[in-house]
Order: sequence, then structure tokens, then C-alpha cells
Amino acid sequence: MVFLGTITEALATKSGRVVRARMRIDHAYKGVTEKTLVLFDDGMCDGPDLQVGEQYLMYTRRNGNGDVPSRGCSRSRHLRDATEDMQFLNGLSNASPFSTVFGRILDRTDDYYGNEQPLAGALVELKGIPGTHVTTTDGDGRYSFEHLEPAKYTVSADLQGFRMLTFGSSELPAAEVQPRGCAVVNMIMRRRWRGSIVGRLIRSNGEPGPDGLDLTLIRLENRNGKEESNYLFGHGSETDERGEYSFSEVTPGRYKIAMNVYSFPTEKAPYPTMYWPGVRTEGDAGIIEVKDEASQQRFDFRLPPEPKMTKVTGTVLGSDGKPASGVRVAITALPDNNISADDENRPQTDAYGHFSFIAIEGFDYSLSARQAGKTSWHSAELVYSGDKRQDSITLVLDRQGLFDNDPVKRVRDQRD
Repeated sequence: MVFLGTITEALATKSGRVVRARMRIDHAYKGVTEKTLVLFDDGMCDGPDLQVGEQYLMYTRRNGNGDVPSRGCSRSRHLRDATEDMQFLNGLSNASPFSTVFGRILDRTDDYYGNEQPLAGALVELKGIPGTHVTTTDGDGRYSFEHLEPAKYTVSADLQGFRMLTFGSSELPAAEVQPRGCAVVNMIMRRRWRGSIVGRLIRSNGEPGPDGLDLTLIRLENRNGKEESNYLFGHGSETDERGEYSFSEVTPGRYKIAMNVYSFPTEKAPYPTMYWPGVRTEGDAGIIEVKDEASQQRFDFRLPPEPKMTKVTGTVLGSDGKPASGVRVAITALPDNNISADDENRPQTDAYGHFSFIAIEGFDYSLSARQAGKTSWHSAELVYSGDKRQDSITLVLDRQGLFDNDPVKRVRDQRD
């Protein structure tokens, strides 16, 4: 859906922000036949802040329930910021049947502010069934391919000393353009720095540490005259079967290395957050200097003795006092507030309302049961100590919402 419209009425607000509004359709370009639409703003992703009396160019779609979001990481924007878009849309009726692919290439740094600089002189290749086209970026990192046959194309960029960031995907960015249509393909590149950091995790008995342990680089940066830490979570590493880890293409600078940041302790990796060379606080961590040199620096961790572990069982009861099955129990390891991307800290109750987890000596655990549904419920928070045996744990689902002051529930109530 593409249309130009004016907000005529605010239907709901939250903290002074319009979250539901009626829009008059001033001009429909695609997918709209109504004279008015109701938009909702969930505050997620990019999008304009809706204001009564203001005019917006909207790129959006209907949700499954018929709602029309004003956000969604699209090009939706206030009319004053849509000059180029309006020129393109209003010129479609007189345009040739050919298409355009354009975009911008930026050089990403690792600093806290995520500064990205335009990359001039990058070679951009557009490839599809109709043929292959090549161009280079200008001083602002921009490129454009015009007069293209409508088709699906892949786009790639190349510049000596740099590499494209594909963010885990093995496929090149793609663009499928229709007659008189266009597509925007922006790309990020990163300099191939020569510095690297390698090391090994060693158990207290001298054997290699476990595989799969997470390690994170911390870059020390000068912000307003003060050196502060920037955790580079997108530049992490995991140990292999020999307990080895490595960071490559490290930007020159000062670093620390952290292990198990926000990682839930498990039987395989029963360790708290630690810093090289094997200390518990970041303030005691060693500092590593990295230069743009083709050489490796090695930094080994010495792990503490593995602590004792205990299997803990518990029961979740509904508000009626009966066992609640299929309920998730959220568990956080204290004092580091570590969680997990897997299910070690989110066990589910069985048909009898029972659940279990492995408690590790040296940690306390915060537990809360959560039951989602048409009406959601949660329990009070209970703290269990891994250093003290408790015969049983019981959680009771006696509070509405998935957690205290549930914002999801409040937003839902406003919309209904």
C-alpha cells in the first residue's frame, strides 16, 4: 500500500504520543480504495510520529486483522521529508517502462555510536537474467542503475581492503523491480584490519576448556574525555573442542575480553561472567593493545574449579490451586542477571505442573512462572540459592499479565 494522507483525528494516545489515528486519503498510489483509514503506531521500528493535521506519505500493508501500521522499517515519512519520493511517484504515469535500482554503501566502524561513513569508489555489480551492470559509488557512497529491464537482480560491492557484511546470510542482497518501479539496496562494508586476538580457555586441572563458550570483545573508547567500554556483541567468538577462541580483523585500539556475558550457567559451562586473564570484575581485567599488524596476540584464560551442581524440582499451581501444565518458568542467574538464548532457563511444566533445572553452587536464581493466553497470568518472583538446599519450590499463577506492570497488556487494553 502506498498513499498520501492527512491525519484528521487522534483515536488513542499514550504518554502524549498518538498511537491510533484516522487518516484521510489524499492520493492513493497503490492498494488503497478507501477514503479514510485507521493507522496504529506501536512504536516499533522506523516510522513517522503521527500528528493531527499533518500530511504523510505512507508505505505500509494491512495486517492479518485488517489493521494498518504506520511503522515497519519502511520509507513512510512526513511529506516535508518526501520530496524525492513524491517526484518519483507523481512521474510514474509519464515514465518509461524501465526500472531503477539505487542505494548507498557505508563503511561500518566498531565504535559505540555505530558511526558509518560513506564509501566512495566501491565497485558495485548488478546481475540478473537480462545481463550484468557495473558502476562505482560517488563521494557520498551512492550508486544508481537506471533503464533496467524489469527482473530480479542481485547486488554486490567490492573495494580493496574491505569486505561486504552479509549478517550471517550466504546470499547476496536481491532486488526485484517491476515496470516503472525502483528498489533501494543499501550495503555495509567493513575494513579488513590485520590485527587478531587468539587464546585458549584452560580448566583448573590443565585440560582444555569446554567448547561453545561465548567470548566478547570490549573496546575502550574515549567519550567526552573519559575512557568507557563498548561491548562488541556483534564481533563475538566461541571456543572450539580444544578450548580455543579467536577474533580476526580487529580494529586498532585498546580492548578487554569477557567470557559468558549474559550467558546462563549450564552443566557444560558452569561459569559466571569472567574477564581475561581470569578475574570476576571488568575493573580488574587486563588491557590488550591491538595494532594493524599481520600478527597474532595470544591471551589464555585460567578457569576456576567447576562448582557442585544440584537438580532442583518445583511445581507451578494455577490461581485455583491446581497443578498448571505447559507453563514456562523464567529463570535468571544472579548476581550477573544472566539469561540464555536456549531453553536452559525456560523449563516448561509437565502434566502434573512439575519442572526442573540444574542449580550451580555460587549462583542465586530468580524464578517466575508465566502463562500466556487470552488472559495471561504470572507468579510472584522467588529467589533460590544454589548454595542452600531447598526441599521444594512452588510458584502460584495469581497475578494477571505476563509480568508486573505488563506494558503489553496496557497497550492491548487501550486498543480495545
